[in-house]
Amino acid sequence: MATPLAWLSEIGRRIDPLTDIIGICQQVSSLIVQALHLPDNVIYLHNPQQRLQQVAAAGAKFCQASGVLEPLQLEIGQGVVGTAALCQSSLCIADTGSFQHYVVDDAPRLSELSVPLTYQGELLGVIDAEHPQAGFFTLEHQYFVEAVAAILAPRLADLAARAKMQQRFIAGIKSNKTRTNNASWCEQSDFMQLVQQVLKHFYQPANWDLSLLKSSAFFSKNLGLEKAGDASSPRQSPALQQQIALVLQDMQQTKATELWARIISDRYIQQRHGQIQLADQYHMGFSTFRRHQAQAVAYFGQQLWQLELQARAF
Repeated sequence: MATPLAWLSEIGRRIDPLTDIIGICQQVSSLIVQALHLPDNVIYLHNPQQRLQQVAAAGAKFCQASGVLEPLQLEIGQGVVGTAALCQSSLCIADTGSFQHYVVDDAPRLSELSVPLTYQGELLGVIDAEHPQAGFFTLEHQYFVEAVAAILAPRLADLAARAKMQQRFIAGIKSNKTRTNNASWCEQSDFMQLVQQVLKHFYQPANWDLSLLKSSAFFSKNLGLEKAGDASSPRQSPALQQQIALVLQDMQQTKATELWARIISDRYIQQRHGQIQLADQYHMGFSTFRRHQAQAVAYFGQQLWQLELQARAF
């Protein structure tokens, strides 16, 4: 019989190659049912309407052809699930008949375990399991599902941030097409390379490509290149530093990108720490840190691209 640790390892291995949020939740729900021998399991996600919506299930609530059967939506604070979400802490109810706000889904059951999915203080959803036997769920069950939540939540936050970033890319491309084209301005792919170059040599502007800098309205404006004539050595400027500080500040205000802002700052702007040192500092494996760093730079570059489009319009 597989141990809880073996099941956690299997869950991590199964979801690692997946990039679809619903598919990942479905895989996790199915594996929880197998690991704990449950009649069913449901995963709720916090939707844009600020409600909890069932998106994945295993057991009686799931149909292979149509997915979650009669998916339920709950308000934050409603039922065991909503209460766990409101408190952002696990709830293990031995007798649902004694829980005043118990909500019946497909059938009444006597035991319920709800574990919130949170990442850096942000509510993402809830993992919920029920059982017809009173007092079925133990602390071991709760600890296992909490460990699963700790694996699942960062992955969901990462994919959600990627989706938002992709939407911004698409919006930027559409916006760019509506503007007056200037043949001298660089393409978006060249601009992203320029951002990486500026970050890499942030305190060594002499290593920046002057011709590429001049092909960017944003960098030309903030480095004073529009008036610099044939200046051969671009210099760091307070205007550029201020723009970068504002972008990082905006990123820090959002839970999904707060970590990325700190990585950009520690890696390139403030501390100039090495990747191995930062991986240890953030308690990550080296490959995991490299992935976060690439995502941070891509997102940061997209924010500067929006400023680039604004600079071209004026």
